[in-house]
Amino acid sequence: MRHTLGQQGDWVVDPCELAPRLGVDADYLKRMERQGHVDARIKIDDDSGTGQTRVTVRLLNQGWRGTFHGGGPLIYEEMW
Repeated sequence: MRHTLGQQGDWVVDPCELAPRLGVDADYLKRMERQGHVDARIKIDDDSGTGQTRVTVRLLNQGWRGTFHGGGPLIYEEMW
C-alpha cells in the first residue's frame, strides 16, 4: 500500500487496499464514505524531519492507522 497525491494535492489511498484492512469490501467503504460515516485524519510529522505522514481512518466500530514514508510507501500500520 502507498499513498499518492491527487490533482488538487489531496491524499489518495486506494479503497480496494484499505477496505480489507477495515474488514469490509471496497463498495461498502465507498458507500459509507458518501454517507458521512468515514472519518479520516492526516497528520504530517514536520517536527522530526522524517517526512512521515500518519493517516487514521475510522469506520463505525473499526479503525486503521498507517504511517507513510515521505515518498509514499506504507511503513507501519495497525487495525482495531
